[in-house]
Amino acid sequence: MNNPHHGSPKTRDWRRIHHSPLFWIGLALCLAAIAIYLASEDLSWRPSGL
Repeated sequence: MNNPHHGSPKTRDWRRIHHSPLFWIGLALCLAAIAIYLASEDLSWRPSGL
């Protein structure tokens, strides 16, 4: 139960990553890339032979 890294200044609590603006910017860019890929119809919905 005793964590040797607890309280160490070099460790980071990754459970609070959603408080970072960089996380939300990265998430928005990833979702935009997915939307652009799906809208491009470049093998995203159907094979090109159909």
